[in-house]
Amino acid sequence: MEWEAWFRDKTFTTDWTSVNFANWTTHLSKFRDRALAVLEIGSWEGRSATFFLEFLPRCRITCIDTFEGGAEHADLDQTVVSSTEARFDGNLASYGQRVRKIKSRSLPALDRLTQDNEAFDLIHIDGSHSRDDVLLDSLLAWRLLAAEGVCIWDDYTWGLRDRAPAERPREAIDAFLDLHIAELRILYTGPQIIAEKRPTAPTAGYNPAAYPRSAANLIRFLRRRPMRF
Repeated sequence: MEWEAWFRDKTFTTDWTSVNFANWTTHLSKFRDRALAVLEIGSWEGRSATFFLEFLPRCRITCIDTFEGGAEHADLDQTVVSSTEARFDGNLASYGQRVRKIKSRSLPALDRLTQDNEAFDLIHIDGSHSRDDVLLDSLLAWRLLAAEGVCIWDDYTWGLRDRAPAERPREAIDAFLDLHIAELRILYTGPQIIAEKRPTAPTAGYNPAAYPRSAANLIRFLRRRPMRF
């Protein structure tokens, strides 16, 4: 496989990602020669980010991660978890300015990107696996996805046998798809969900930066209801 050489000089302790590469190659081929912006929520050691940077040689990627691990990493050696950021930095160092690292929880990071009016052509959601966190990540990331952009949700089938619904992504992804089905076209359903955002006109007069950042407005924002001054 062409991608095997991309990882030879890098350091990884896990590989939960390469099983998806063939599928990504199929569904991301339209982006191959384009200069595009990629957003990744949850980067771990940088294996998926490396794939995007190599497969999409003109892209730039923004990676959001706390690098502290999550509940799904509880069974790992904690010395491995504590050194994750160092491996991420080393693995992506050669890509220089093509990589922007945001060390943060996803909610404030996504809010800041929204306030800055950023937009992305490809978004990979692979952060916290809890239902409520995945739903929040999906709702906030969707507003950042450009028309005809692609969103990849990881771990759609993760935890179905051994995790309660509140501890796994599937219910959140399904809820999001139900809410936004008119705005997207599903490209792939399996261990991951891949969807393309349909072209839509922007909401007239919508400017999230004009409204106070209150808890009440966050709830209205997530429910797609008008915010208040």
